[in-house]
Amino acid sequence: MKSLLLPFAVSLLAVACSAPPYPAYAIENDAESTAQVVVADASLQAVVRAGRPLVERTQQGDFLRVVVPIRNVDDEPISVLVQAAFLDNQRQPLPDESNRQVLLLPPGGTSNFEAISRQSRASDFVVRLSWNK
Repeated sequence: MKSLLLPFAVSLLAVACSAPPYPAYAIENDAESTAQVVVADASLQAVVRAGRPLVERTQQGDFLRVVVPIRNVDDEPISVLVQAAFLDNQRQPLPDESNRQVLLLPPGGTSNFEAISRQSRASDFVVRLSWNK
């Protein structure tokens, strides 16, 4: 019995310690959370919301341009790191990521995060949010 508990305890500890990215909640109450915007920490997920992304192709180079509104719903200012990663048409990662940018959001404030791919193969994206510590 003891030999069965050890592997179970180890696997339970591994699952508890690993924190997958959480989907960001939507700004609009009637909208679903978007899988394209993920939050690295549950405490950050509680205080940020993401709006509907604007996605379009640029006229020069046919690159993917993404604009995502990010809102602070907390009563204190927050500092967030934002990064976009671009994916191909099969949702495979491309070697195409934006630099991490700092967004300073006042209480109730919204700021637009914009990123443009460097490859015309980009057809999807993931925006990652994390605390700026």
